[in-house]
Amino acid sequence: MNWTDYYKDLPIPKDWENISYGNDELPSFSCNGYQIWINSPLLEERKENYLGLGYKDLSKYEDWIYTIKYARDYAEDKDNLLYTNDFNEVIDFVNKPTLYGLIGVLEEHFNYGLPFRDWKPQEQLKFIRQFLTGETEYYINDQFPTEIFIKLLQNAKMWSKYSDTKFKQLEIIKGEK
Repeated sequence: MNWTDYYKDLPIPKDWENISYGNDELPSFSCNGYQIWINSPLLEERKENYLGLGYKDLSKYEDWIYTIKYARDYAEDKDNLLYTNDFNEVIDFVNKPTLYGLIGVLEEHFNYGLPFRDWKPQEQLKFIRQFLTGETEYYINDQFPTEIFIKLLQNAKMWSKYSDTKFKQLEIIKGEK
């Protein structure tokens, strides 16, 4: 079975980016700072994949089709956040981004080398607000996922009508509507 067969019948959301890498054991997608791994829909193939992940036998095998970790932790040996066979559970989970995960997104889109990981959460949130409203010297490119960051700030009660007005003014300046 090819990797595309693993997810061909799934309603993959449009905002998920396919980041599958040929040397990985499974295909994966990225969204909101998460990396979503998709295993085979066939149980026997999932067991084979489990052994391909480096396990010697199936004695500790627990079945799952989907697992999620923070995208910024890709090369690190950190525990996954969710294992499930329910795709709707995956969508619900991914639609609740965290500051930790979004800092990874910020690092991915930001090429100025600021040490975001060393900052306290309030400093990170303050910078994001200032960045989005043009109060820093840094530029937002067209690929930057502003909506999810605004939602994060709204949830953190750090996005006001002032911020919204300032952001809309920047959109007009950039020629957007």
